[in-house]
Amino acid sequence: MADNPLIGLNMSMASIGSSGRFRLSVPMAYSDAVAGAGGIPLCLPVCNDLDAVRQILGLLDGMVFIGGADYRPDNYGGRPQPENELNPERQDRFDMELAKIVLQETELPVLGICGGCQLINIALGGALVQDIKTEWNVPAGRPVIPHSGRDRKDEPGADFRHAVILEKGSLVARTVDASPDEVFTTNSVHHQAVHPERLGRGLRASAWSEDGIIEAIEPMPDSPWAGNARFVLGVQWHPERMQNEALQKNIFRAFIQAAMPKT
Repeated sequence: MADNPLIGLNMSMASIGSSGRFRLSVPMAYSDAVAGAGGIPLCLPVCNDLDAVRQILGLLDGMVFIGGADYRPDNYGGRPQPENELNPERQDRFDMELAKIVLQETELPVLGICGGCQLINIALGGALVQDIKTEWNVPAGRPVIPHSGRDRKDEPGADFRHAVILEKGSLVARTVDASPDEVFTTNSVHHQAVHPERLGRGLRASAWSEDGIIEAIEPMPDSPWAGNARFVLGVQWHPERMQNEALQKNIFRAFIQAAMPKT
């Protein structure tokens, strides 16, 4: 049996033209980041058989929830959104059930990235800021940050970065492992974020952008997960797209280390 941890990744659904058929996919950057940190990526297809899903989860050592389109606002009592912004209904149902099973029925280490961070929060009863540009009130004296690529049409999306403030001593700070005098910056390609007044059960915010948007969530210090040192971390940025940077690679290294099979 391999010593490398087996890591599940959920998948995105996309329609194939007007055929009514769909394809499943995972951006290679996710599987490359998992493999590069010593894990074995295993993509989990959207499936209606939850018993089969539970059997698959029993084989895994960790779970990564990837980014993608928006989760449906019905999941958290949000306002209606255009259909073209949302995940297909089947994927939405599967991801929600998968996240609830992983978080509540297993002890698997979990890493949520961008939409995957939001998924963790929603699955635990939390909600989202549905559109940062129109709904977020930037605190006085703070900069306005164009988090979404569609809000910065004159700037190259791949090159946009902003600073992220990590709470000292938090899981995310220990995971990134930046030096005290180092400014930690991330990419940004999201128009939604975890709602600061509606965090999921047992979760807390532990990183923020300069405009107050939550950039990371993790277990509260008095939660059973924290007491058991379970690795549950959601980050709003995309570290898998910055694997040439040591601080971003540290996120996957720490996650894979937490998922290493216990002997």
